[in-house]
Amino acid sequence: MKREIETKLFEFTQNNSGGIFDVNENVCHRVVIEAVDKNHAIALLEPMIEHQSYSCSCCGDRWSSCYADELDISEYKTEGLFVSIYTHYSDYEQRWYTLFGDLPRKSDPAVIKRSWGNEFGTLIFFENEIQYLQYLANQYGWTTPDIRIHYLDGSKKEIFKVEIDK
Repeated sequence: MKREIETKLFEFTQNNSGGIFDVNENVCHRVVIEAVDKNHAIALLEPMIEHQSYSCSCCGDRWSSCYADELDISEYKTEGLFVSIYTHYSDYEQRWYTLFGDLPRKSDPAVIKRSWGNEFGTLIFFENEIQYLQYLANQYGWTTPDIRIHYLDGSKKEIFKVEIDK
């Protein structure tokens, strides 16, 4: 008899409590867990964060398992997501293409004038969750790795920010 279960990916984001991120073989800035539902994902995360420094008075809790977000990119597959980089970098075009240039897009990126600063970007369409997670790592990239995916079969995948040559 063959049994199949439907699973989803759930994202947990670590708060920079105390000005540092905890990074070990299980956790980093973002932890993504394959699970049957949100409660299952929380149950799988809890042993991973059991010995983490939980909070500081100014920043709050490091982890909040109630914020398990289901990773649903369906909207980004059809409507896209505006992906940009601020133009204060002298090499903003090169940076954008290095970080996001391989992703499917609606049009070539352009400078968009904003009241808070100009951006260089365009709509990106993600074909799968790994592309979206790579985008998050490239956009934020605060730890090494920046994202760790824990699959239900016990395997892991690490996603690293693409480095920009200075």
